[in-house]
Amino acid sequence: MTSVVGIVPLYNHALTVPEVLSGLQAHGLYALVVDDGSTDGGADVAEQWLIANGAPGQVIRLAHNQGKAAALLAGFAAAADRGATHALTMDADGQHDSARIAAFLHALPTECPEQTLVLGDRRALPRNYPTVRLCGRFLSGLAVRTACGAIVGDAACGMRLYPLAMTRTLRCISGRYAWEEEAIIRLVWAGASIQQVEIPVIYRDAAVAPSHYQFRRDWTEGTLVLVFSIIVRAFTTGRRWARNGSTRVDLLWPLGHRTSMARCMMNMLAAFTFAITAFTMAALTLLGAPIPVTASMAAIIMCVAWRTNAPIVLFAIGLTAGIMAPGATLFAAPIIGATWSFIAVRRRRSAGR
Repeated sequence: MTSVVGIVPLYNHALTVPEVLSGLQAHGLYALVVDDGSTDGGADVAEQWLIANGAPGQVIRLAHNQGKAAALLAGFAAAADRGATHALTMDADGQHDSARIAAFLHALPTECPEQTLVLGDRRALPRNYPTVRLCGRFLSGLAVRTACGAIVGDAACGMRLYPLAMTRTLRCISGRYAWEEEAIIRLVWAGASIQQVEIPVIYRDAAVAPSHYQFRRDWTEGTLVLVFSIIVRAFTTGRRWARNGSTRVDLLWPLGHRTSMARCMMNMLAAFTFAITAFTMAALTLLGAPIPVTASMAAIIMCVAWRTNAPIVLFAIGLTAGIMAPGATLFAAPIIGATWSFIAVRRRRSAGR
């Protein structure tokens, strides 16, 4: 029998956490608020709200700020102790629409719900949605797809429904925001299936709901974690591929029956495969690298491409261009790759799905 508990990682969002708790109460979910060392009295606000409204729940206080991953893991442990099978996570800043909670619960299949991860996908994208943020979102999605095959629309969205037993067995290397992206990859590797639920994009004024994402620290950690995950996938065995992930046959003609998000991911993957291969081979050729070195690097890139279901045809084209016309290719490859990816992202935005 499926039993769901709500988990709210909290860090200095005293003004918005009552709204989140109200949403969980409206859907009859027990609320576990995990305070990650807040300094604005958010834990007291949450505790007082639960008591005043007679809402089922409790506040767990961590001794000091440890990052979102630590708050989630503490919540998972408490949820498991209560006998829950799944945990619905919602950020305390109020950016997740509680009206969509029912959709997450209904997304669980009747067969093997204990092996299903339900992800939120923030749509429809408003016209003023920053292009830089959109590109970052799609790049992280591309990295997730390359590492495990899962084509997800919003790999960083914090509104999710986790299968607790599988999630608590994960051994992730990230300790902050990147944990959520790494968890998708490792759950798929372990055999979990992915369901996605559309949720609206909600912006809150920074004065009311400040972001605690620190670009230099958290972007760097996230990039390193995703690159590491791709390397693990490429050079080890026993890592499962998403059931709905693209195959090499799909990549021979990636513009067919799939959704626009899948087409976007495949086009970006093709662009990166060509650009990286062409640039690397051109650089080695211009530097006069010995043939064994060039051949070894080509073999490594091909291994990564093959293991991540990247288009080998684009690898071959990039390899030929880099060796036959290294001077022009060295400058043209990054431009072609970036332009191709940008066009794919723009088409994805205009498609709306």
